[in-house]
Amino acid sequence: MAPNSAPDSAELQQALAAELPADAVAPGHPERDAVDGVRPGLRAQVDSPDAVAAALAVCQRLNAVVAPRGGGSHLGLGQPPERVDLLLDLSGLNQVIEYRPADLTLAVAAGTRLADVQALLANEGQMLALDPASEPAATVGGMVAANLSGPRRAGSGTARDLVIGLEVAGVNGLVTRSGGMVVKNVTGYDLPKAHIGAFGTLGVITRVNLKITPRPSVERTLVMPLADPAAAGAAIGAVIDSPLATSGLDLIQRELTPDIDVPADGAWLLAMRVAGTEGGVGAQLAMAAQAVGPSALGEGVTLEGGDQERFWKDADALARAPLDVVSQTTCRLSALSSQTPSLLSSAAEIGEKLGLRTVASARALHGVVRVRASGSDAAAVLTDFVLRLRAAAERLGGTLVIESAPVTVKRAAGVWGVSAEAPDVQAMEALRSAFDPGRIINRGRFVVS
Repeated sequence: MAPNSAPDSAELQQALAAELPADAVAPGHPERDAVDGVRPGLRAQVDSPDAVAAALAVCQRLNAVVAPRGGGSHLGLGQPPERVDLLLDLSGLNQVIEYRPADLTLAVAAGTRLADVQALLANEGQMLALDPASEPAATVGGMVAANLSGPRRAGSGTARDLVIGLEVAGVNGLVTRSGGMVVKNVTGYDLPKAHIGAFGTLGVITRVNLKITPRPSVERTLVMPLADPAAAGAAIGAVIDSPLATSGLDLIQRELTPDIDVPADGAWLLAMRVAGTEGGVGAQLAMAAQAVGPSALGEGVTLEGGDQERFWKDADALARAPLDVVSQTTCRLSALSSQTPSLLSSAAEIGEKLGLRTVASARALHGVVRVRASGSDAAAVLTDFVLRLRAAAERLGGTLVIESAPVTVKRAAGVWGVSAEAPDVQAMEALRSAFDPGRIINRGRFVVS
């Protein structure tokens, strides 16, 4: 067999059947099992870490490219795969393994749905302080593999800050564990964290140990109207310079949240969520209003309860994969938080020149901007938008990643936009070669193929 040639499907199925239950392996469905439009030859349902490792070892031996899938809600992330010989369905790994409410730690199998985890924790007055925009089927393993986060990143960080242990199945057929169920500091290079955000290219995550937090007794959001990105920049700077502690600080184009009634005009909204005690939250919101007031167009509104939950869900809509990607693309830009107004202005100007409609939002503390451009079925126009916006971001010292787009746009513009010579990419290449020398897991999808 040539080094990069696809294996014989019948041979692969026979080899997998020798390691897995007879009914676990079946032909891949052309639509339900497709990965960014690429149909897998086979699909295997696995329900244990050992089964995952056994399937990977077979694929390594036969040079079969594997795409792991949890809930399938983020299969559109990354570059379209080179091919998919086996879709590895991890939804059977869906149990809570260990929960220690008093220690604020939780261990779950990777296929456990994030929504189920939050429901379990809510019964104990606790929560996982990660709130990525996701569908009901989204799993903890998928969230960690893609390093997803939501508005709570402002106060709690990303998965890298909350994962305290991992179990990973490798292409060598072994299952390895790192970390544990104790929250502690790690000195030196924390190799397990390399799996977070690696798209499974170093091994398939089968178990995640997490640090959890108590649910706040009081949590409210102050939403202030702003005229434009320039005013937003001044307001964000004032918040950063203040002692305000937020569990959410997002800048949102008003049209994303049509159901909220903010009396004053203004195309932009700055949302500041604060958690704590009744008195503490009141004082923090007063501080927020004072800091943002000089840049705002009005006093804004304060949200809580269901209104607050709906607002944050709508505000983070651009982080969800759109139902139709034929005529639109969503880009995630990262730069210094002080560059957020410039990124937003550049996106709007480039979109207008190309006849596209743009809508945007930003994680104000971290300089993470999402822009969705729509209004053209021509892949060349969307590709031009991505390339122009990427160039604008790079001039500001930032980067651009395509989160969703037609496959032709992804291939033409490149999803990741990073140089193979970059030090971080070189380090990842070395890890990839060590952990998956045959490049069988998600070949072609990640920043290192």
